[in-house]
Amino acid sequence: MQRKMERFLTKFRMPVVAAILSVFGIAFAMESIGNHLLFRTYGLDLGIYAQTAYDFAHLNVNDGTFFQWEPFNQLADHFDLILALISPLTWLFRADWLLLVVQILAVTIGALGLYHLVRDITGREFPSMTAMLLMLTQFGVWHALGFDYHSNVVAACQLPWLILFVRRGRLGAATAVLALMALSKETVALWLCFVLLALTWDHRRERRTLRWLLFATLGCAAWFALTTMVIMPALGGRSGLGFWRYQWMGATMGETAQWLLSHPFEALRDIFIDFTPAADSGQVKVEFFICTLLSGLAITFLKPNYLLMIIPPLAMKMLAAAPNELWGINLHYNIEICMVICCGAAMVLCRIKPARWQALAFTAAAILAAGTTLYTVDEPVVQIRQANVNIFKHSHYRQPEFDIKTARKALAMIPGDASVCATTQFSPHIACRDKAYIFPIGLRFKAEYFLIMPDHWSYYEGEADIAASIIADTARYDILLTDGTVFLLQAK
Repeated sequence: MQRKMERFLTKFRMPVVAAILSVFGIAFAMESIGNHLLFRTYGLDLGIYAQTAYDFAHLNVNDGTFFQWEPFNQLADHFDLILALISPLTWLFRADWLLLVVQILAVTIGALGLYHLVRDITGREFPSMTAMLLMLTQFGVWHALGFDYHSNVVAACQLPWLILFVRRGRLGAATAVLALMALSKETVALWLCFVLLALTWDHRRERRTLRWLLFATLGCAAWFALTTMVIMPALGGRSGLGFWRYQWMGATMGETAQWLLSHPFEALRDIFIDFTPAADSGQVKVEFFICTLLSGLAITFLKPNYLLMIIPPLAMKMLAAAPNELWGINLHYNIEICMVICCGAAMVLCRIKPARWQALAFTAAAILAAGTTLYTVDEPVVQIRQANVNIFKHSHYRQPEFDIKTARKALAMIPGDASVCATTQFSPHIACRDKAYIFPIGLRFKAEYFLIMPDHWSYYEGEADIAASIIADTARYDILLTDGTVFLLQAK
């Protein structure tokens, strides 16, 4: 039976691979694009990145006023140059849609890379195709796609290609993939230092490859230092606006690094415990570690050099003073870890002999990963936006908060060259213009149109009261359209 299956898969290799990637590509589109159609993408983060890509394409300086009261360069927050590479396509496609499609393609291309990596090692189709399923069913993938767009997702999913090209000795191709990954976000360069160092063990007897790995490690370290310590501060950043999460260790990045070096055992302990006095979120960490173990980390322990790759993303995740946001299985903060464990698990499973036991092991690993993901998109311990990530429930295909037809009609009424301020769920849809703002930031910059909902959660204190006041201010604003929930206003 095993041999017949292998012969069938070998004969129809391309159609089967294409079918697997197509099925998951459609499922990912149902999740990610479905969220966008139903206004479940947000100003933070899709709106920010869509406008940044638009600004790159139109040679505008992105001043960060989309979501900040005072201007600052968006690159001072995250030094993301992938958006610059993607940006010319915004002349043909609207940036918000484009970024979501690029992210889905990046995941499927990464899965194809894992297929080729396992096929390169085993020479067989069944484990190679099952390895794709192991990656495509990772909980980190599903939760990342359920929350807008992030360039580190695009980068992390190319890890199998980097490992494959290094294995084959195609160092030019490996350099290209490495450069693409490092350009995605300043912290990815730090992660890549550990990835490359981990690979030195596998290639320790190959002088040419080992030399490339060491030089590439130094290059990534230099790029990380240059972006975080020179370029971003020069642009007005503070090593990324998210650095506040780590200021319990030190006021600057240097002080934080010094604390980590002088308190290594405390840092190691804090990765596994709830160290924030008001959080009571220890069970969130327990849930995360159980899910990662079931998704392939338990197998990856048998390839210990790959565990080195997990250190930076795990430390940045678990040492952040943001339990509900970072510690759990939700959002996009697990993508690097999940990519490492599916590659590491696949490398371990490739060692198993005979072939039938190897096939069973790959199948079991993929089933465990899929089962774990099904748990995480349903009712995990950590708080999630279930409607965003669970495509198997009716709630994913509904928008109960407001009438989407009214929202779409309002968007169609706004001139393409007008300055617009919108509630966060509407803001990605108005981001591709020179002047766009998340409500109420547009009041500061005298926006012409306001697409808002008064009773809605917000990033900004007092938003509901501000919305109610401008709706009532008929002397300064005309109500162009409303159904009592969604309001389109025009400044007089």
